[in-house]
Amino acid sequence: MRPRSSVGIALVVLVAALGSANLSLALSTDSDTISGAVTTDTLLAPTGLGATGGLSVSLSWTATTKTWATGYHVYRATTAGGPYSLVGTVTPRTTVTFADGPASGTWYYTVRAYFQSWESADAGPVSAMVQAQTGYKPCVAASNAADASGAGDNNGYETNPIRVCTDDSSFATDSNSGTGGTQSCGAAAVPDATKDRHRFWGYALGLPASVTSIDGIQLRADLALNNVTGTTALCAQLSWDGGTTWTSLKTQAIASAAETTYTFGGTADTWGRAWTTTQLNTTNLRVRIVDASTLTTKQFQLDYLAVQVTYTP
Repeated sequence: MRPRSSVGIALVVLVAALGSANLSLALSTDSDTISGAVTTDTLLAPTGLGATGGLSVSLSWTATTKTWATGYHVYRATTAGGPYSLVGTVTPRTTVTFADGPASGTWYYTVRAYFQSWESADAGPVSAMVQAQTGYKPCVAASNAADASGAGDNNGYETNPIRVCTDDSSFATDSNSGTGGTQSCGAAAVPDATKDRHRFWGYALGLPASVTSIDGIQLRADLALNNVTGTTALCAQLSWDGGTTWTSLKTQAIASAAETTYTFGGTADTWGRAWTTTQLNTTNLRVRIVDASTLTTKQFQLDYLAVQVTYTP
């Protein structure tokens, strides 16, 4: 007789132990089916990057065509080859402009679209020149003179004219603004001979020798009146050759008796001519103020007269 296997004996014992209890033994299995395809995409860069300089930089571009992009990273450098530093993040994707305000000089920019930690290739580089300004500079106290011929009553700001060179609400005074009762200061570069006028100079602008171009000149005049009756104007001219030749007159209507700041020219206004740094030194640059009113007894009170130059380094 063949001997029983130990496995068979154990199974018999197990069945006997369970007795009459119901017993069910089953094997359970499961199978998941995964279908579909894995695709890839490229985060495309924005296009058409452009830069406009001035007192600041304005950037613009065409949006990336990838609608899932979050936005853009803007990078700036001092040379076209870099290295570039992150200077701004622009969101959402549909925003396609950025304003930057670095120091004066030439700057280079690139822009990349981004999503989470991914970035596109560069758009750019492009460059822009940032202008510089001298800030408003006053005249030198001793550097002034009234026009004493063919200029109203020929005494300009006859009382304390040196006060114009300090911003302190102490006034130079033109007590009677001339002999003619019109608001006109004159025509083109020729002042009206019936109107008082006064010259100021000594403006230490501090322009560097490396200036590429003079882009604009602003004149600030802080003026008060004794009253607002009649019709009144304040006019200004600039000279580049010590007072021999003058620009055309610029005019501001004056409607307030209270001290008010009036600005002639602008950051992109060169008063009708091209300037050199030599013409803007303390001797050659001169400012002429002309007072005009329909009332010859009008009192002009000039507190401050300062010049600012905007230039490309």
